[in-house]
Amino acid sequence: MRRNTSIRRVGSVISLFIGLILLGCEEGPLGYEELERGELEVYQDTLRADSMAFYSLEIPLGESPTLFGGRDSLAEARMLFAIDGLDSIVAFDSVKLLLRPYEEAGISNQNVLFRAYPVTTEWEEEGCTWKLTDGYIRWSKEGSDFDSTDLVFEFTAGSDQIEILLDPERHDVYYQGLVFVPQNEGFAYIGAFEADTSKEPRIIGFKGDDTVTFQSAANSKYYAAVVDATIIEPFVVNTEDYLIGAGLAWHTFMHFSLGALPDTVDITSADFRLAYERFFFPEDYLDLSCYRLVAPYDGSYSDLSNAMAGRDSLGLVDDTSSISLVEIVQFWADIPDSNFGLVACHSFLPNPPSFGQQKRIYALGKVVGKPELVITYTKPPSSRFK
Repeated sequence: MRRNTSIRRVGSVISLFIGLILLGCEEGPLGYEELERGELEVYQDTLRADSMAFYSLEIPLGESPTLFGGRDSLAEARMLFAIDGLDSIVAFDSVKLLLRPYEEAGISNQNVLFRAYPVTTEWEEEGCTWKLTDGYIRWSKEGSDFDSTDLVFEFTAGSDQIEILLDPERHDVYYQGLVFVPQNEGFAYIGAFEADTSKEPRIIGFKGDDTVTFQSAANSKYYAAVVDATIIEPFVVNTEDYLIGAGLAWHTFMHFSLGALPDTVDITSADFRLAYERFFFPEDYLDLSCYRLVAPYDGSYSDLSNAMAGRDSLGLVDDTSSISLVEIVQFWADIPDSNFGLVACHSFLPNPPSFGQQKRIYALGKVVGKPELVITYTKPPSSRFK
């Protein structure tokens, strides 16, 4: 009994002591006054890129939902087109290839005359570019190897459906492939095999009063599958401009030093601002995105984060992009050795490959002036560290 009473007395003394501390905490050596109650002061810094560079990657466009062809003073886009199967073409009185314009809000189709010539080298849809037949082997002449003396057919692409009569005698040519070469300035979109059914190419057979649509399923009675791709001439004019564009994918690298910031900060906002002057893009906006480097800059071999840091759309007129990078800048502030810089490019994500304009259009422009990073931040109260 006596021992229990002692325990109760000790407990009461401890409770009284804690209560006195709580009552006097406003006056204690680390009271609320020392912790600086109220709103913290917000600071702002505008950082300009301290180093910049640009590099290009040639992107295969065979999986794009559009074919895109034409030319201007900067570049040329050609279309590769082949038909697998089509063995039953001889069973019909005639067979037509229907190409349909790819019409979508913001896309501008112009009337462009194309001439079709036989491709003389094997190529693959998923890997072909202006320079490469399949991602590994080069064309003997950039822009595809073809017989320019053998005009198979010609057509004008614009806003109307295109009907092309196929010749059974040229079956092998259709299988090997054709290149559609633009003959005048301007650009036009055509639905690719990857487009939805209202826009993709169709092959129709006619026999008497009957019509048959060829199917792309391998076990179809009337089988014909379209293989198509756009190849775009790289923009190779010597320039000191920092370029951003698609088709040949231009990436601009920039680095911002955070050395002027305090060692410990809470980033409250971080707006990345980039002024862009367009040379050409056929849609009424341009998707711009940026990625964080996860290793030192190494040109076209630079290692980018899989996660996009941010994205913005630019209008038809020259515009300024603004992308919030709060989490990225806080990460850099917390771990300074992680700041390898940013890359700005036309919107493109490796996964999935169909995301972003870069898979469907040719666009080109340049960065104007030095990109900026406008940062606001707060500093922790100094008394917390006393």
